[in-house]
Amino acid sequence: MRRGLTRWLVAGFLLMLGLAFPAAGIALAQDRQAAQPADDTATISKRDAEFLILIRFANLWEIPMGKLGTERGTTDAVKTAGATMLRDHTKLNVAVKQLADKYKVALPDKPKSSHQGWMNEISSKTGQDFDKTFATRLRGAHGSVFSIIAEERAGTHNSTMRDFATQANAIVMTHMTLLEKTGYVSGPTGHFSEAGARGPDYPENALSSGSLLAGGVVFLVVAAGTVMGVKVLSGRGTAK
Repeated sequence: MRRGLTRWLVAGFLLMLGLAFPAAGIALAQDRQAAQPADDTATISKRDAEFLILIRFANLWEIPMGKLGTERGTTDAVKTAGATMLRDHTKLNVAVKQLADKYKVALPDKPKSSHQGWMNEISSKTGQDFDKTFATRLRGAHGSVFSIIAEERAGTHNSTMRDFATQANAIVMTHMTLLEKTGYVSGPTGHFSEAGARGPDYPENALSSGSLLAGGVVFLVVAAGTVMGVKVLSGRGTAK
């Protein structure tokens, strides 16, 4: 009785290992792939190109709004946020143009219609209404792009684009902080943006055929070991 119980406990333990090791095998395969990314600064991916266009759109409306903040803001905090955005997005615009020229990416020359609508809304305000609209709209916009910058920084295989995303990340973080310090941005305003979860279309989220094969091989090996272990233990129990 005791021997039989021991055999089943050992078999159960081996089965648990069999279920756990495929996940480990897949994780190891993914880590190995992630540790050896392609790094070709001569080309960029479709996502890299879309990122350049995104930053260009941001520059097209945030540069003039930054300038307006320095002119129409009624507090030092609003004026400081406006001046910083004007300076940083002007520099970022130079960088994005250089990268677009290098990688042959066509950039837009005017803001999106939604951005133009925000520009019109902000421009129509004066006094404290201007300060609040300026801070909340721009904080919401920076929050939306912040998660996309993080995706680009984490996912690109082009070191030049990675450096650019790092630069953009630091700038956007600074701007969000300054806008929050104006005192006009709060949760109930509805202009905070949450970082979006990675979708299944991102390569990092997909299991490659190599990962699946590695997991499958490990599973078969452990499963075979489990069956053999049970047979050996059963044979010993019968012999005794």
